[in-house]
Amino acid sequence: MSYDIKQYKQGDIIFHGGDSSDCAYIIEQGQVEIFVASNDTIIDILNEGELFGEMGVLDQSPRSTSARALTPLTLIEVKTQQITNRLSESDPIVKALVGVLLKRFRSMLPSQSRGRDNSLLDQVASVIEQTGLSKFKLESELRGAINKGEVQTVFQPISDIKSQKITGFEALSRWTHPTRGFISPVEFIALAEETDLIIEVGDLVFTRAIELLSKLPEHVFININVSSKQLDDDDFLNRVVAKTKDHGVNPERLKLEITETMVVDFKLAKKWLNKCRAIGFPVCADDFGTGHSGMEQLLELDFDVLKVDQVFIRNMFKNQRYQTILQSIANMAHALKTKLVAEGIESEDEYRVLKNLGFDFGQGYFFGKPMSEECALKLDF
Repeated sequence: MSYDIKQYKQGDIIFHGGDSSDCAYIIEQGQVEIFVASNDTIIDILNEGELFGEMGVLDQSPRSTSARALTPLTLIEVKTQQITNRLSESDPIVKALVGVLLKRFRSMLPSQSRGRDNSLLDQVASVIEQTGLSKFKLESELRGAINKGEVQTVFQPISDIKSQKITGFEALSRWTHPTRGFISPVEFIALAEETDLIIEVGDLVFTRAIELLSKLPEHVFININVSSKQLDDDDFLNRVVAKTKDHGVNPERLKLEITETMVVDFKLAKKWLNKCRAIGFPVCADDFGTGHSGMEQLLELDFDVLKVDQVFIRNMFKNQRYQTILQSIANMAHALKTKLVAEGIESEDEYRVLKNLGFDFGQGYFFGKPMSEECALKLDF
């Protein structure tokens, strides 16, 4: 991070009320006194490590107070762009809270002119607030939908490549909002993962999957995506185990899918794998091949299944390189004795290529779309 060091003597003025807000400061050494110049009223005394002068940077208003060195002082100057860039990239809820707090803070100060040029909050304040607060609202509505059982679980078939017989399913969550209609799982699952709602969603999905498995032939399995919060929560995993026992379901029939984005810390990922294996759950690497750590995963982590991302299947006839990579993945998986699943199979031609490459399982509209429990129970196994 680029920064400038500023030195001040005791009593030096750092800025006056009414000055332009071109930067904020971090106190490296010494103390700063924040005061109102008109009556010399001291508002605050700040110490080492504290940030000040940031309010004006956020909305480009003139300085609302003055600041001077209470002691000999060393400051780190923080440029406007360093703050506004990070704010613009932050979560909408964070931006909404910053915007609301800033408006309330300004409303308590004497009326003053306000700059309008290059103001981050002036440009996007209404959008920030609307987006952030609507996210709070959606979170509350999601919690209500979970409690009412309105978040549905559907099951997409996973078939044996050689025989084309259905041997398993992936459990997927679906939510139809009463006014917004269908909400993308990408949106509401991401929202759930930001909070403890993912535990509640997980309880629903695992309960329904286990109930379905208890009614299906013994060889049929169900894959379920899990989050780091679920894997770190021993109470959650214990509840899942208890449900399998209550329904007489072998834990080996529940395959837990871990995305590559979760496998950043290999030490932590190994801990999760060991925890799942101790319970009896096989572990599947989801979206394999799309990130930067695919080969490292194979070296560091002993997955039971690799689920190859559908981007390779979608493009296999557009670019020969995709088939070459698929062949390499298949060769490695066979040598490592790891099962292979191909996602997103939609045509006979795609199916035949993957069958010839030696993939074990296939998933996609070629084999079946996501369906209800009732429809799943009517299938021929």
